[in-house]
Amino acid sequence: MSFSDSGRFDAPTPRLTSRWGVLTIVVLSFGFWGTFSVLALIANWEPISAHLPMLWRFVLADVIGALLSIGIAWRLAEVRHWSAPGRLVLAAALSLAAVTIYAGLAAYLIAPMRPDRLDGVEAGIHVLQIMFKHYWIFIGHAGFFLLLDQDRPAAPAETAETARYHAVRTAMLGQDEAHAGLNARWFWTFQGVFWATMFVFSTANAINNGDSALNIWRISLVESVAMGMTAVVHYVALRPSRNWSLYRRAALALACAIVLTLGYITSIWAAHYVIFPVDPPIINGAPADRGISFFLYVAPFWFFLNFPVFVGWSGFYLALDAARRLRTQERQLYNSIMMAQESQLKMLRFQLNPHFLFNTLNAISTLLLDRRNDEADMMLTRLSRFLRFTLDVAPDDQLPLSAELDAQRLYLDIEATRFPDRLRVEIDLDPRVADALVPTLILQPLLENAVKYAVSATSDPVRVSVRAVPSEPGRLKITVSDTGAGAGNPGVSSGTGVGLANIRSRLDVLYGDRASMKAGPTEDGGFSVVLELPMETIRKSGDTENARTSG
Repeated sequence: MSFSDSGRFDAPTPRLTSRWGVLTIVVLSFGFWGTFSVLALIANWEPISAHLPMLWRFVLADVIGALLSIGIAWRLAEVRHWSAPGRLVLAAALSLAAVTIYAGLAAYLIAPMRPDRLDGVEAGIHVLQIMFKHYWIFIGHAGFFLLLDQDRPAAPAETAETARYHAVRTAMLGQDEAHAGLNARWFWTFQGVFWATMFVFSTANAINNGDSALNIWRISLVESVAMGMTAVVHYVALRPSRNWSLYRRAALALACAIVLTLGYITSIWAAHYVIFPVDPPIINGAPADRGISFFLYVAPFWFFLNFPVFVGWSGFYLALDAARRLRTQERQLYNSIMMAQESQLKMLRFQLNPHFLFNTLNAISTLLLDRRNDEADMMLTRLSRFLRFTLDVAPDDQLPLSAELDAQRLYLDIEATRFPDRLRVEIDLDPRVADALVPTLILQPLLENAVKYAVSATSDPVRVSVRAVPSEPGRLKITVSDTGAGAGNPGVSSGTGVGLANIRSRLDVLYGDRASMKAGPTEDGGFSVVLELPMETIRKSGDTENARTSG
């Protein structure tokens, strides 16, 4: 992650704004609707063949359905930041709105192909029937789109930050399919909601078609069988295949939807005409045989009507499974990154130059040998207070700038005892930034380098300055500079060593591109380092737990 003066970075390009993404949605939608159009033609070929010149009306209706599905997919692509349940609810609502539009237009387009003319209540019931038959096509398409959108590859134009995130996630957690998805509670909640909704729709459709309300218990039996079959598919086929690639699982789910539909229509036939038979249907003016021949006669039409239901179930199942798997990954990734970040901060914080401690102890030993006990005691007290401060604060903690400067004053007082005639300290703290939060001991390497490469390298007085001011709204500017070691020490700079690299790394971890650092020699032969950070302050109560960002 690079540092910049402006602290700005480019946001990742949305995945579906590229030409390839738009083409994928179009192909998916028209392929989805084209499949159902072919099935509908097969199931209704007898009435359609009598009106072949009007076939374009049938095709146009499904083209409208595909375009509406494209609109649903495009809207779902714009809300990727929503939670998985939120996107699923939106998909259901958009599908309901789309099927309402589709049913009205389809009823108008197909009306000339019907042998009877409907008006009034009958026309309304016909529209509701079209809505019920095609709602599952819309919901199935939306479910499969959400599934495919869960694991789309990142766009080539993504930022380095996003690319690093995906690389770390893959390296640490592996592919999405390697993690558990729906647990038992989520699966059975989904099952209950889905099949309860299906029961309500089936009951309403049966009543609209003039069936007796006494058949509701048969509908309940059929939906219970469907619920049991989908549970078996979950445990036998879909759950064990979580380590498969996304497209293999989608193909498996589609195959399972075909098998489930066949089982479902068989259960309808058995519940209504075999185990608990109702009056036989009238075909060509005579009661039909309720046996296998009748089942084979109605099976294509029933398959066409019910296949979208199981495609919708499969799409929602895979979308929820992928969402749960990704949520688990995100939690694991977040915990891993937090642990890695904390370890990195500790490592960086504890890279403080040990020469400072050694030199201080040597200076105290020299004072004791010279019997300057009072000065040695004062120096030892300051060292103790400074070390206690470094141990009390957490490596990844932040504290007010005023507290950071108080700690650095302890360090500078220790160095002033070592260099009483050479070190001059100036600290200019603007009251407006006194409460600004900064990383603990962020100034320590800068001041230590100034002492090491400027003060200790010359016998002349050296001024070390610290200045903190607001640079612009929401930004804090801290400048640490020294007047240098003089002309007798050319090339010596307080910018050498690991101090600057340490600070760059800490700012990178804590702020990313929101922080910047500039370092270099000054015109008077010294060295200057300028830090610009986001202005984060604490409440006046002093509760650092309630930090708020003002910029």
